[in-house]
Amino acid sequence: MAATDTRRRILDAALARFLEDGYEQTTIARIRELSDTSNGALFHHFPSKEAIADALYLDAIASFQEGLWELLRRRPRSLEVAVRGAITHQLAWTEQHPDLARFLYMRGHLDWEAPAGVKLAELNRGLAAAFREWMAPLVESGEVRQTSMLMVTAIVSGPAHAIARRWLAGQVQSPLNAFAGELADAACAALKGTRVRSRLAGRPSPRQGRLTLEIVAEDGSVVARGQATADLVLTDQGGA
Repeated sequence: MAATDTRRRILDAALARFLEDGYEQTTIARIRELSDTSNGALFHHFPSKEAIADALYLDAIASFQEGLWELLRRRPRSLEVAVRGAITHQLAWTEQHPDLARFLYMRGHLDWEAPAGVKLAELNRGLAAAFREWMAPLVESGEVRQTSMLMVTAIVSGPAHAIARRWLAGQVQSPLNAFAGELADAACAALKGTRVRSRLAGRPSPRQGRLTLEIVAEDGSVVARGQATADLVLTDQGGA
């Protein structure tokens, strides 16, 4: 049997036991028994229960992040498209992989000093750098306000995490995608910047202006001149 199949069986068995019995109560022996593998085969892949849990965590994060990489590869045309895509993927992934999502929330985080923690940090840095590169022109133009990726992640994914946890606990009956639109609108409102304003920004906007009208002859001479008052409406760019 292929090594990848054995590894998958061990991880699937571990996931079932972690969710059913809890991490602390789950034993290597029970995982081995449920996965129908020998001691030698199990320890060939994983030296400890913690290593199994770390591998399960990393596999789940990589699976989730692949959807975000796919979103970036499509080069979203606006902040709204990117935010809606990220939140929709987050909610859809949770619905499609509820057991993995429960395990991630149960596990919480990895030891950042452990090999798995170092690997997770690499995954997160790569994705964050790609999002920063995509966002840079929007930040420069003022469409997105300047802030850290930590804040961007909290604004975009934090509220969705809160709803997903309640859905996984059975406290929310609606499908998760029913919340995508409102969550995206709220995140966009929090991330939008203020575009560069015109030189008139901050000045009182005049309600009326005086116009000077001239009638010019064919030779260029002014044959008549007059003035009039008109109501003015300033555009967002400061022009009338």
